[in-house]
Amino acid sequence: MIPKYRSTLYTGRVLQCYIVLSLVLLIILLLFYVMFLMMAVSLNRNARLQQENHFLSLQQERYENLCMAIEEAKQARHDIRHHFVQLSSLAEQGDMEKIKKYLSATTEKISDYNLHFCENQAVDSVFGYYSTLAKRENIPFHALVSLPTDLSIDEINLCLVFSNLLENAIQASVKTDQARRKINAEVYPHHNHLLLIHVENTFDGKIQQENNIFQSSKRSGNGIGIESVRHITAKNGGACDFTYEDGIFSAKIMLRI
Repeated sequence: MIPKYRSTLYTGRVLQCYIVLSLVLLIILLLFYVMFLMMAVSLNRNARLQQENHFLSLQQERYENLCMAIEEAKQARHDIRHHFVQLSSLAEQGDMEKIKKYLSATTEKISDYNLHFCENQAVDSVFGYYSTLAKRENIPFHALVSLPTDLSIDEINLCLVFSNLLENAIQASVKTDQARRKINAEVYPHHNHLLLIHVENTFDGKIQQENNIFQSSKRSGNGIGIESVRHITAKNGGACDFTYEDGIFSAKIMLRI
């Protein structure tokens, strides 16, 4: 609203109407900005919740697999104790022929787990499970794990970190020339409040990243394993770093314990 003569803009009711109209338009503009800001915040929150729900569903599936692996390890330990009891009984009887037959019949049934990597039973079972998978694929697997029986960190999340790292390592190693295959893992506490994890494996081919997110080699879209590790690490207040160079993929994780 512009008056015919500019001098009248600053006199009488025209000035009052001009000021009121300007304030009303400014308030309407601010309301639109607030509304758009609230919509953006809501969309970001919904996207974050959907991502967290996705990770939780994947972690639930992985946790169920871990429970199966732990139960298999427990059953293997129980079976071995039973075998020792039976062999001790036969040895007391001095019947070497029965001992030989018993050993021959049970050798193929005994699980080939490496039954001891550390004192923590859950982590020990996870490493035993994946060391067996690596052995079946002719992948040299070396792990140095120094963990006590009891940990202050949530064991489920810790086992999910290990299972994601080791599963990715095995999947990458399977696609590597057999002469170059290897998986090395090292886990140890540092200064009584940090847990350091280092997993290395060989790989062939290209590793794709988009916006610092590793892409899946099995399907289109983002990779799940490493993103799950990042998610757990962020919730723990720790840090993680993933590098790949000269055919070696390296994962370094720091968790608070």
